[in-house]
Amino acid sequence: MKVKRFDDSWLYKTPIAHRGLYDEEFPENTKPAFERAIELGYGIEMDVQMTLDNVLVVYHDNNLKRVCGVDKDIRELTYEEVKQLRPMNKQYPIMTFREFLDFVDGRVPLIVEVKHQKREGIEQLVVDELRKYKGNFSVQSFNPNIVYRVSKIAPEFVIGVLVTRERSNLAPWIINKLIHRFAFRIYIKFNYLGLRVQDLPVCHKRSKKYKVVAWTIKTEEDIKIAEKYANNIIFEKSVPTLSRFGEKKF
Repeated sequence: MKVKRFDDSWLYKTPIAHRGLYDEEFPENTKPAFERAIELGYGIEMDVQMTLDNVLVVYHDNNLKRVCGVDKDIRELTYEEVKQLRPMNKQYPIMTFREFLDFVDGRVPLIVEVKHQKREGIEQLVVDELRKYKGNFSVQSFNPNIVYRVSKIAPEFVIGVLVTRERSNLAPWIINKLIHRFAFRIYIKFNYLGLRVQDLPVCHKRSKKYKVVAWTIKTEEDIKIAEKYANNIIFEKSVPTLSRFGEKKF
């Protein structure tokens, strides 16, 4: 029996804050950055990694050095070790995925980016958590194998495929060819393409029949491009106005 995928109309109504509305005071992917986005009514894009002991945590980079000053990959540490770290030396800890979902509690839409892992298993853990969540969400990744596995485990989920013109080291060259031509629609059933704003004028020729979420919007020029080619945006920090994607200012 064919499974009906969740309605995704919500995804194109609310601009999405990249890793929350973070700045020098409130680090990316932390509770206060997420709270700022929620207070202003924006959706949230965030990142999920898996620790050595299979705990899902909210963090972007594979390595901890840029944000936490520790030159180790997050997958090399247990959760007990990870929770001692503080992004940008602030008082805000790295959240677990469950803590994050409980905190947001359906107040705004979510885009959950699943990061590449050297070990399998993150897809099932993410799906298990999201099936308990009451709120609008989508799952996306740059890794086509992760997207494929999530779509197989949870065919009802809203799914996004992240694509850039840059060659990915996450897939063999033949899969890269398929990705760049969007021919992987036969391989992965997805709702939207997440396209880098710098790629949009080129990719648009192939993406007219797909919904497009543009990332990462940082300037007024980015807004102009996104207005022409995208259905929604993932924006960062200090975009002064969001044009047709919303008139809120911050």
